[in-house]
Amino acid sequence: MNTHHHYRKFATCLLLGLALAGCARREAEDETADAAAGPQAAAKPEPPPPPKEVAAVRVEVTLSPQAEQKLKAAGETVQVEVIYGGDPAPGATLQPNELGMIELGKKVLELQGSGVVELPESEVDRSRLDQIVGQPQVMVNTTSGRKSTQENLLACAFYWDTLSTAGRDGVKVPCKLLSEAGS
Repeated sequence: MNTHHHYRKFATCLLLGLALAGCARREAEDETADAAAGPQAAAKPEPPPPPKEVAAVRVEVTLSPQAEQKLKAAGETVQVEVIYGGDPAPGATLQPNELGMIELGKKVLELQGSGVVELPESEVDRSRLDQIVGQPQVMVNTTSGRKSTQENLLACAFYWDTLSTAGRDGVKVPCKLLSEAGS
């Protein structure tokens, strides 16, 4: 009896999941059909998308004590690469980058160790906002500066979120040595 109950519960969940997936697929097919039919076939007007939010960003990089010590001893820096971008809008005239995004700006900064970099709103090329769909995003990739060796010495968290979230919450990037990352 108990096993039968579990099978029935499983079957119910499975059917519900399939029904929901089917609904989502039909909506996607409907949107595709609407798009293929052209503007005259649009039955209901789409609400305008929310305005694109641009914000200043504060990036806080923290190194583990071992990473701080090794970089200082080697005369090594911390490189913080910040890329602003967004998904290409239909009809975008700009070429997407290697991540498939339209770049809205890029900045590479160096720190001597743990520290903070502040990027003003002006780092974002507002003239390109019409080339993206949705909200502008920001990616932060942090590595060692490769002054003493061509190899990256750091394992740092990669950050990718909307620019409005990054501006509101700040970006925290913890780093440790690659040799520490495995432990």
